[in-house]
Amino acid sequence: LHALQAATIEPARWFHKTDEFGTLAKGKAADFVILDANPLDDIANTRSIAAVVQQGVFFDRAKLADLRELQ
Repeated sequence: LHALQAATIEPARWFHKTDEFGTLAKGKAADFVILDANPLDDIANTRSIAAVVQQGVFFDRAKLADLRELQ
């Protein structure tokens, strides 16, 4: 839990930007990762990415695989 908070809410607090970043809420920046498994059960679950939302755009597993091929 502390590792996840250190990567999300704590930077928003440090920069006094909690009204824009750090949690999921209407009107905030929509950059987040959807996981297949709970990272609180095992931090390695942060690698089981099902989808990503970046600047409000949804990237499913297939689209992410396409983007990886471009690298």
